[in-house]
This record gives sequence, C-alpha cells and structure tokens, in this order.
Amino acid sequence: MVRGGDGPQLPGRLALALMATLLVVPPTPGSADVLSARDLAGTGDGFRDFDLGRDSAPAIGPTSGGILGGLAPPSGNAPDIRLNPVPEAPGVTGTLPNTPRLQPVTPIAVPTPRLRPVPDSLPALNARSAAPPSVPAGTGSPLSGPAPVSAPSTTPSSPPEATTADQPEPTLIRADELRYDRDINLYRARGNVELTSDGRVVMADTVSYNEKTDILTANGNVRVVETDGTVYFANYIELSADFKDGFVRDMSVLLADRSRIAAVHATRTAGERKDFWRGVYTACDTCPTAEGSPWPTLSGNRAGTRERQRPTWQIRAAHVTHDEVARDLIYRDATLELFGIPVAYTPYLTQPDPTVYRRSGVLMPTWGMNGSGDQNQTATMGYWVEIPYYMVIDDQQDATIRVRGMSEEAWLLDPEYRLRFAEGELAVRGSLTDDSREGLSGHLESRGRWHINDVWRAGFDSEIASHDGYLDKYGYSEPNWLTNHGWVEAFSDRSYASVEAFAYDRTAVGFSDRANPVVLPLATYDYISEPVFLGGHAVLNGGVQHIDRETGARSARMSGSLGWTRPGTLDWGLAYDLDARVNADVYLIEGANTVAGVPGSGFDGTLSRAYPSARVRARYPMVRVATSHRQVLEPFVTVALSPPHLNSRHIPNEDSQDPQLNHANLLTGDRTAGRDRVDDGVSVNYGVQWTYIEPDGGKISASVGQAWRPYGSDFFPSSAGYGEGLSDIVGNINFRPNPYIDLYYNYRLDTKDLMPNRSMLGFSLGPPILRLTGTYLAVGNAEAGTGQGLDDREELTLRASTAFSRYWNAYVGGRYNIATTRMVSTSSGVSYNDECLTVGLAYTESYNGVGSDDDETSLVLQVLLKTLGEIRY
Repeated sequence: MVRGGDGPQLPGRLALALMATLLVVPPTPGSADVLSARDLAGTGDGFRDFDLGRDSAPAIGPTSGGILGGLAPPSGNAPDIRLNPVPEAPGVTGTLPNTPRLQPVTPIAVPTPRLRPVPDSLPALNARSAAPPSVPAGTGSPLSGPAPVSAPSTTPSSPPEATTADQPEPTLIRADELRYDRDINLYRARGNVELTSDGRVVMADTVSYNEKTDILTANGNVRVVETDGTVYFANYIELSADFKDGFVRDMSVLLADRSRIAAVHATRTAGERKDFWRGVYTACDTCPTAEGSPWPTLSGNRAGTRERQRPTWQIRAAHVTHDEVARDLIYRDATLELFGIPVAYTPYLTQPDPTVYRRSGVLMPTWGMNGSGDQNQTATMGYWVEIPYYMVIDDQQDATIRVRGMSEEAWLLDPEYRLRFAEGELAVRGSLTDDSREGLSGHLESRGRWHINDVWRAGFDSEIASHDGYLDKYGYSEPNWLTNHGWVEAFSDRSYASVEAFAYDRTAVGFSDRANPVVLPLATYDYISEPVFLGGHAVLNGGVQHIDRETGARSARMSGSLGWTRPGTLDWGLAYDLDARVNADVYLIEGANTVAGVPGSGFDGTLSRAYPSARVRARYPMVRVATSHRQVLEPFVTVALSPPHLNSRHIPNEDSQDPQLNHANLLTGDRTAGRDRVDDGVSVNYGVQWTYIEPDGGKISASVGQAWRPYGSDFFPSSAGYGEGLSDIVGNINFRPNPYIDLYYNYRLDTKDLMPNRSMLGFSLGPPILRLTGTYLAVGNAEAGTGQGLDDREELTLRASTAFSRYWNAYVGGRYNIATTRMVSTSSGVSYNDECLTVGLAYTESYNGVGSDDDETSLVLQVLLKTLGEIRY
C-alpha cells in the first residue's frame, strides 16, 4: 500500500490475484436486455456481438487486429504507464457530478508521484478503519476500509502495529488521481493506475472498490503481469473481493509458454474453473507484419498499415473451459484453422494447460506402409498403425508403450522405459512380435550412465536383435553392426584408467556371427607426471586385452610403455616435441588361422617383444600481419626411430587394419591405430602448412607433405600410400572466403606421376535462397591389406536446397556410383517451419544393386503443432 497523509485508507489487497486469474461472466445468449459489463460500468455502450466466424472480425480489445488482435498489449493509443501529473483538459473538471446521493469530491493532484511502501499491517477488504475521509493533495493512498465521517486533518494517521509475522505483502499504488467517497464507500484510482503486490503488476485506466457490494472493478486497458510470466489483457473486469468469482469482457491472455487465448467474454467460478465463450487458442506469434507485406491478415492487409498477422494455426471454439484443478483446456465445437483455412472439426477436444510438464495418456497415433519392390520379398509389414501410451511413474521415471497393428503381420509391442536420477540415467527400449517367418522375435536396446563419484563413472550401450534383418523389416534404424559396450573409468589429476567390454553382431542377412569378436576385458591406464627431468614429463601407458571368438583367432595381450616427453619452444621461435619410450607386448595366441578373413600363420602359443622408440617433431611458424589480412607459414618435420622387423605374422592384426597415410597423421609419424602393428624402422615426415585469414572471417588454408622410409614392410601394403623410399604426396586445401563459398579438397597423389590415388572434394555454394552442396569421393582399394577385398570406389553426392521464404524450405539430392554407373539413392522434400508449426514432406528411394528389384521407397509426412502434438505418416 501507499501511505499518504490524513485521509481515508482504501482497501489494499486489490485485484492482483484478480487479474491473475481473470475471467468473465457471459451474457445470456439471445438476451438483449441483459446488461453487459460496460453497462454496469456506467458507459452505456452495451455489449457488441462479435462474429468470430469471419476472418475480419471486430477487435476484442482496444486494437483492431481481428479476433487475436487483443492478444498483444494495447496499441500506441494506450497511455504510457508512467507516473505523470494530470494536465487540465477542456471539459474535464476532475469532480464527480452532484447527485442526491453523492457529494462533490475534490480531485487529488499528484505533483511529485512516486511509489511508497505500505505498513506491514493492512486492514482486510470490507474492514473499517478510523482514518479521516480526505486525502491531502500530493500524496498516495492505500486502499483500505471506509472511515467514519470526520473533519479533514493534516496530520498523517499512524498505521496499526503488525501483530503477526504472516501479514499480507505491501501493496504499492500509483496513479494520476486518487478519490474516496464516504457516502457510497467507493474508492477510485484514475489515470495510469499501477498496482504492485506479491510480485503481480496490475495496470488500468481506472480501478475502484465498492465496499458495500464488495466488488472490485478495473476499466480501460487492463493489463496484469503474473509472477509466472502470464499476461492478461481486458477492457473491463469485475471481481468479488476474494477474487474467486467474476467476469471479464474483451479478454485475451498471453500464457507463460507464449501461447495465447482470446474470448469475447469469460467467467471464473469458485476459483477453480474458467469458461471462455467464442474463444480462440493459438501457440503462434501475432506480431505486426511489415508495411505492404503480402502475408494475409485478419483485416485484409491494407497497404501502408502495420497489422497483426494471422496466426499460422488456431483453434476456434464455441466454448473453452480451463479446469484449474485438473489443469485441462477443454474445447467444444472446435475448428482447427491452418493458414486461415478450416481443416478439421471436432465436437470435443482436450489438452493439458501450460502448467502441466508431463501427464499420462494416449499420444498421437502414427501410421504408414512398409513394403518392397521385390515380389518374392516377404519381409514387409504392409499397412500399419501404431498407438502410443505415455505413462508417468514418478518425478524420475516414465515409460512409453506402443502397440502396432499390421496388415501383413499380426501385432508388435514396443515398450520404452526411462529413468533419470542425481548420479545418472537409464533408458531401455525393446519390441516383441510373432513374426510370420521367424516366430517370436524382438529386439532390445539400452543405455545407462552412472557418475559414481568425482573420480569414477560407469556406463553401457547395448543393441540386440533376435535375427538379421529384424530391425530393417519393422522400421527401426539398422546399422551394419550392433555394438554392445560397457565400461568403468576413472579420472585423476594426472592419470586415467578404464576397463571396457565389447560384443558385436553383424546385421546383414546371410553372414555368420561365429567369427564376431568378443572383447573382455579391454583395460588401459595412462599417467603423465609433473616436470621431472630437463623440464620433461614421465609417461606411463599400459593395458590388457582379451579377444574371444567361436571360430577364428583368440588372443590375450598385455602391453606397456614407459617414457619421457617434453614440448617446448626455443627463443628464436622453433616449436618442438621430444618423445622417448620403451615398449613391451606379450601375447597368448590360440587358433590364429584367420583374422578378419586374412590367412594367419596358425600359430598357437606365446609371443613377446620389447623395443625402444623415439620421435622428434619440429615446427617453425612464421607470421605476417597486414592491415587487411594475416598469413601463417609453418614448415614441419617429424623423425621417428625404432628397430626394424618388429611385426610378426604370428600376431593377429586386431586393431590396426587400415594403416592409411593422410594429411592428418603425417605430422605424428605413426599410421597405426593400435599396438598389433608397429610403424617400425626409420621414417622422416616433412611438409608445410599455410593459412590466410581476413578480419571478416574469410580463410584459406593449404598443406602438403610426404614421408620417406629407407626400407619397406610387407605388413603395410603399397595401397596404404607409403613404403620403401618416398611416399605418396598428401595434403588438403580449404577455401572459405565468405559464408557463401566453402570448398575443400583432400588428396593423395602418386609420387611418380602425380595421379590421384585417393581424393575427396567437397563444396557448398550460395546463399540460403539457393545453396548447392556436393561431395566427390574416389578411393583406390582403400581397405587393401585387411583381406576384405573391396573394389575401388568412386561416387558423387549432390544436393540443392532453397529457403525461398522465411519459413519455407525445399531440397532435392542424389547419390551416384560412378564405377557402376548407377544411382545409389535419391531424396527430395519440402518443409514449413515457424515458431509454432512444422510441416514436412520427404521422399527417398534407395537402389540396392544391379539387377535387383528390392528397392526401398519412403514417403514421410510430418505435421507438428506446438503444444498440441505431432502427426507422422
């Protein structure tokens, strides 16, 4: 409350909760004699009958933007909510007219308005106080109970002492004018009225409280800002003193989730239910459009005017009920409009209100068709429909149960369970069906994470299918391999340790899983010390690995490295990295006849090796800075030393199957990913990198390099790009002068004739209005040495996309195999995406091979309405 000098104390707990809950009493349909809220307020304008069925409906609020025009704050014609002295205006005397019941009251001018705190103890509504009946000019006034008639006094009255700790929060009021009429016990604040209490803010042109009727009213540009961000707008509101019953006219609401409700009139009953008559709901923005915009609006988009755009979608209903106890929005006789066009009607529709975070219930069904172009192919669901049910278990757990019916199969049950707790999470999903060919079938996938403490954490990822081809047939994502992975790991200041396990399952039909590896355990430990010797760090690496198979090589390995490393920079700018280590490996091998299809030695027994290694890396970056750009030229060289002939045919190659030379590993001097194969002997790697950078972000970079070895190795094929003597030339080029041009080229050229042995060219050109992207890939037997014998590969991927408007996008693309002169796949689509609606249509077709009719076609339609749900077909 604001406390002034002598004068009446007007009731203080104003409709702050009032507007927070805001609602309205509807006039009886068809009864022209029923007085409207505006009639009761004394304006005599009556209630206008709005035709909500027309696009150009009259405004609900003071603006004229159509039915949703009142969803935003009043236009610039509304007074600015700031405290200003009331100017004298012609025809405005600032006094009430003389009547037999009402004596003239002198208006209160507020020359220096400001907020003032109220006493801690406030009288309740409808409670009388002994304060004098007049308020001196230049003061604010709390709204409290009426006072007995007494002579004016210039001595401020003292507020009563607070007697309990649970007194109401102070209510602050400011206005251009404050009035009190003791004969009718009416309290009125007029002109830029602003009330603040309990975090709520109420603004209106006029606010009054009648103690006899116990009614609180606010009139003209009424706005209420709730503590949760909800904003209410209205022309007129009338509430009971306890704010549980009342009515509002010309009302609109901006909810906390940015969705909106508007209605011609609404009511609130018992503080538990709101009813909106002839209402509209949308989750879309209704901001003004630009002048001359062609986008249609409710008022017809007259040229040269800024108008409120038609929302992308909205629900018009004859009656909307907000059940505040059940937290539901219920629509009756509802029509869904999309881009202003009615597209669906339902006599009844319900949805949770924005306060509901999640709730058990049936979700939107999905449906589709799964088939094959091969007439002999029976792996199909045919037409199907799936109904999901979402179930809330508690604050940390929920589940989704999907039931699918199919025309070519019987049924499919697909449950999913999720758990989140303070230290981690768990998710499990599976399926079960009676397959016509395989019988009872299904799959299971799960994921778990557990942060045990600040040092230890654990996790797992699991994928299991009952038979090959199951995931593809029933519409699940099917990778080439299903991977089951579990681990425990620990982090310390200077060390890391982990224990892992792996199991694999190939999903392709017709391949045996008997040779798939099972890795248990795979343990590693890494440690780096504080600087100890010559400024360097001691380094320790160790590990244990065991691999088992039903058929094929089985092995166990224990390995370790102890060394010293030191990075540094000399005074004249040379950056270096020194590394020296002693390495040891011990193998226990059984049945090493083949590994990944490569014939082995058939050795059974124990092998060991120990060897030193050293590596020196040096870089000399040179920088040139100009006003318009900066250039960096950096030559580099790496020398790696170790004894020759460290590799053995008796050791199965499990973790180093693709030793390819490229620009990324040229500087490291090591092309192997694991320890089963060693990049042994002497190698010298050298090259240069150049970078050009502009202040606006444009960048061009290039690198080129080569390796030299005095002798080769039978364990690294020539197709890997290096061997005895000079290696292939490797490098890359990146060209990105601006956001609309992005080119890159990674290459490996034969050292004799400079013909490309491996190339990857990519580009992205153009602005969003028309953007072209593509990739060209040429690989010369990239997997040579692994025994898989893949053919040379050469293919081209192209895609064109356009964002032809703010919300519309389209694309078309394809993948072409140059070696076989066949299309691999094609795709196209169009989508609309704004703040409340996503609509997408995508078409893809995959061609599985030469002479095969088993091509796959997919057509997906997606419609997502914010706050309502998603439809996918």
